[in-house]
Amino acid sequence: MSRKKDRVIFFTTMSPSEEDRVQAVLRLALIASSLGYEVFIYLALHSVVMVKKNVFEKLSNTTKNMLRDAMKSDVKVMACKVAMEGFNVKEEELIDGVLIAEPKDLFEIAKGSIILSW
Repeated sequence: MSRKKDRVIFFTTMSPSEEDRVQAVLRLALIASSLGYEVFIYLALHSVVMVKKNVFEKLSNTTKNMLRDAMKSDVKVMACKVAMEGFNVKEEELIDGVLIAEPKDLFEIAKGSIILSW
């Protein structure tokens, strides 16, 4: 029987202007993924704006590449549906690969997980 992977969840509320902090989360998410953790980044509040196509394209190449690499490494990037509504972000405006999640989804995956808040 295979062992269930340990999970790490990064709960973020950073705005796109805080790229140094965004990069720290992405770096840690990539490390956790490389160590075999199942990794989630839950984007709440201002963070959902970061994955809006027209905002994402204005980020530094380093941040964009780190986010792309994280998603290629099976890091699940989740945009909070409630935050999307609050910041008027539509599903079709999100970059490819971003999942939309309800707060209840966060609570479900949080069971038995390591949670880090940024």
